[in-house]
Amino acid sequence: MKGAKLLLPVYRLELPTPYSVGTVNSYLIYTPPFTLIDPGPDIPLARKTLNEKLLNLGLSLSQINRVFITHAHTDHCGLAQWVHELSGAKIYLHPYEWRKVTGGYDFFQERLPFLLEMGMPDEVFLRLVNNKDILPPPYITKDSLVEVTEGEDLSFNAGAFKIHHFPGHAPGHLCLYDPEEKSLLSGDFLLPHITPNPLLEPDPENKTRRSPSLRQYIEGLTRLEKMNLKKAWPGHGKVIENVPELLRSFQEHHLNRFKAILEVLSPDKKLNVYQMCQLIYPGLQGFEVFLGLSEIQAHLDVLVEKKQVIARPQGTVFFYRKAQEKMAG
Repeated sequence: MKGAKLLLPVYRLELPTPYSVGTVNSYLIYTPPFTLIDPGPDIPLARKTLNEKLLNLGLSLSQINRVFITHAHTDHCGLAQWVHELSGAKIYLHPYEWRKVTGGYDFFQERLPFLLEMGMPDEVFLRLVNNKDILPPPYITKDSLVEVTEGEDLSFNAGAFKIHHFPGHAPGHLCLYDPEEKSLLSGDFLLPHITPNPLLEPDPENKTRRSPSLRQYIEGLTRLEKMNLKKAWPGHGKVIENVPELLRSFQEHHLNRFKAILEVLSPDKKLNVYQMCQLIYPGLQGFEVFLGLSEIQAHLDVLVEKKQVIARPQGTVFFYRKAQEKMAG
């Protein structure tokens, strides 16, 4: 648990998760209205740990006035309803994320049309869609939710954070910016140890098409470069002190992924997403298969937009080939 000398007093509360990512960071803004950011997954040990860490700071869960969620993934928001029931705190969340937490959400069902286009063998497809999350989808009552989005302030007695919408890892991903300190509570948009996955997801404005997750993510990296951040407080891992260097490394990572995809394609060689995933990420198992497919599809979507790759359907499956380079002359 660490405090930070920001415009507002921020404490990082490291909580356990059942996932391979390890712990998740919840943050307490320790000034009225007392605000908890990303309260963590709904598992008994996370409940116990969160309660103990707040009590060590002299605060009880019943004193929380507000919950702010960066994005509606289970490891970040599973305890939001529990905190609301103990405290009456309203839960602030981008409207694009509401469908994931208000009941009836099926992770793979809404992605089914896009997964069927990828060319997986039947047995791989069935294993993937039956690979259920360790935890059930989070549930939050609609009457406890408050819509928040780009440009609004999250105000406190002692100051305010600016709310910024940074889609890419999730369509409704939000970050909190402290303009005085040039610091960012970055959720999963910036992580110190891994590049966030541009997850396959329907576009919230048109569910028949994929969300342009990687294009949005790269645009977000460019926005962050212009903000000249000094520090970022991520959703997982320790505080990021070298933000400009990290942003450059993420841009380079995606350039390398574009190159890797272009290297396995040619104007005469067409492959589907699953075939490319097998070549570029061999040996993936379980949910990693979905993450690998998401990564390949997101990079292909950008390459198709740039007209470097051509996509054509063959039955229900899409195949991709490298665009013919124009001869100079």
